[in-house]
Amino acid sequence: MGFSSVQADTRQQQKKIKAEISKVNKSYKEAKANARSLQTELDRNRSEINRLSRKEYQTEQKIVAINQKMIRSNKKKQALLAKIKAEKEILAKQLLAMYSSGEESHLRLLLKQDDPSDISRTTKYFEYLNKSRLERIRGVKKSLKEVEALEAKILKDHGTLKALRVALAEDRKNLKVELIKNEKALKKVRTVVKDEHSKLVALKKKEAALQAVFDNLIKKQKAQAAAKKQPKKTKVARQSDSKKKTSKDRKAKSGKKTSLNFVANRPFSSLRGRLSWPVKGRVVKSYGSRRNQKRRWKGVLIRAAGGQRVHAVARGKVEYVGLLKDYGHVIILRHDKDYRTLYAYNRAVYRKKGDVVKAGAVIAAVGNASDYGKNALYFEIRKGASTRNPAKWCK
Repeated sequence: MGFSSVQADTRQQQKKIKAEISKVNKSYKEAKANARSLQTELDRNRSEINRLSRKEYQTEQKIVAINQKMIRSNKKKQALLAKIKAEKEILAKQLLAMYSSGEESHLRLLLKQDDPSDISRTTKYFEYLNKSRLERIRGVKKSLKEVEALEAKILKDHGTLKALRVALAEDRKNLKVELIKNEKALKKVRTVVKDEHSKLVALKKKEAALQAVFDNLIKKQKAQAAAKKQPKKTKVARQSDSKKKTSKDRKAKSGKKTSLNFVANRPFSSLRGRLSWPVKGRVVKSYGSRRNQKRRWKGVLIRAAGGQRVHAVARGKVEYVGLLKDYGHVIILRHDKDYRTLYAYNRAVYRKKGDVVKAGAVIAAVGNASDYGKNALYFEIRKGASTRNPAKWCK
């Protein structure tokens, strides 16, 4: 087959591939536009997940508060019942003593007194006894009313608690639905863009391979034409080898289990090597390991259960709260000496900007890490603009 025939065939194939690329490119652009629409839906889902998670957390706190309130009410009720029982016993003894002495005992006792001052004292004594008895009776009645009020309060709290538990179950059900929707939308975004991008990359590689064949043919054709015009010369082969510098990835320890063990009321800068991890889990992406061809991880990615509480590793002030593309709900705490900690891929954030938190305080809930495709927390430590290895700070 002649060069012209090969060239024509190659050009035809190129034309066909270019048409395919144009078609796939259009499809890819449509997929990206669709992905942007899906991303908007994803952001809405994340906002709803944040709202429901916050509501769930607040309901849990209300349940704890009501339970404590009911415990206090029950203790007070038991104390009042014990007091009522004691007062009843005293009154019973007094009444028994009165009954034993007879109905006219007071009158007989007064008639036996010869001295008017003795009669006065005896009369006063009886008045005191009667007054004391009446006060005890009034005290018992008052205590009984307090018990009735407490029982009504406990009953009301029981009703509130029941309603809150029903609401919590409903919130968790709705949260589960939103999480499933979120997962589906996220999967759809990835699949659509990935498929179209893969097609485009494959076609471009195919086109480049064909172009290389075509270029090679042209080069050979020119060489043959030149050889016909010029006398044959001794061919000197010159080869230049380019050395490729390869750098091995820094191997950072991953798979490390993380635990919670907070040091209270100490400045962040003094806790190097003694900080607790923000969640219980396992480090799956370590500091400095490759994130992609051009980037490395500036923090650590900790695999953890979705919805697990995220804790502040040290006392600090909330400097930033917001939803960032590819990072989910983010919260940043500022500590002493220009140190900061960042917590990303959260399902929800429970604190607001300006809040001061203690070490171990719940600040967020673990969400889905878009880069990883599973539930995880991204945790970073910085001093100024420079990152620090969390593994050297957390134990």
